[in-house]
Amino acid sequence: MRKLLLIVLILLCLALPALAEEGETWFDRQFAELVPPGVEARREEKTYALPLADGCTAESLRLTVEGDIRFGRYAQITRTALVDAATGEALELDAVFTDLDALQAFLDAYVEENVLEALNTYLDANDLLPVPLDCVSFDEYGVTFHYPSERFMYFSGHAGAVQLQWYELGDCLLIPPESATLARLRQGDLCGLTLNAPVEELMARYGAMTDPDYVYGGGLIYDFEAPALRGIQAIETGQGRAGILRASRFDLNGIRPGASIAEVMGKLWMPIGIELIDQAAAEDGRLLSGTVISYELAALDGPDETADSSFRLYFDENDTLYLLELCSSDIRRD
Repeated sequence: MRKLLLIVLILLCLALPALAEEGETWFDRQFAELVPPGVEARREEKTYALPLADGCTAESLRLTVEGDIRFGRYAQITRTALVDAATGEALELDAVFTDLDALQAFLDAYVEENVLEALNTYLDANDLLPVPLDCVSFDEYGVTFHYPSERFMYFSGHAGAVQLQWYELGDCLLIPPESATLARLRQGDLCGLTLNAPVEELMARYGAMTDPDYVYGGGLIYDFEAPALRGIQAIETGQGRAGILRASRFDLNGIRPGASIAEVMGKLWMPIGIELIDQAAAEDGRLLSGTVISYELAALDGPDETADSSFRLYFDENDTLYLLELCSSDIRRD
């Protein structure tokens, strides 16, 4: 009997490592590769289900690790994978994009036109081109292209990345672009930011791109470091809360930057206000001269709906849409 028990124990000891290895996830394996033994590090995991053109579903996996993991010094590293949700087999980017060479050319031109100038004001961004295609993640807001920190790093020490919303990728996609801004806006949420959230909490979570600036005669306006929030701002309107959220990148079910006033008016219900913005008001609000049209949030759903907040669409002097604001119901621009 003792011999039998001994044999069972030996077999169990031999089997445990294999069982443990089988139970490991992709995130566990990547974490073990990135973090030296005995070193403490923070990890953030993200999984997103992505419907493909052939009717199958892919899973986008993203692991971000940060801590003193590079020869005892702080670093932040991101690893990504795209796998078939049914089989677990790795998928290439051509499962999502029409032509990878065309995608590369598009991304490089996009970054040069829309990203480089802003980044050059506070860090050396000479290494942003070409945009890397070997570390890419997907979520409800769009696609993020992650850089190694030696090529692109924020002042915070976080590794750099460039995110494009789904609509911005246009003809590069094999799948129809999502319209996450619209769904979230109905819930008082703009690309992950919650209306009236404490600004201090938002900054702690998403980081600051620059020092805040004054706007509207006393309020503070904040730009965020998080790649998905490029072009997103929060305005502190009292009691330390973000009573206004702004976005220069958005998709309201086809209403996007570049649309004309006529196009917008043809897709939404009646506005609650139309104002002209002169040069003085534009400077005070960090805006452009032109027109602002205000809507109840219910205008996205129908004339009989109600909502506790509103949104504004800003047009320049050529009647071209360039900015969206989500506002608390008690906020009125002076």
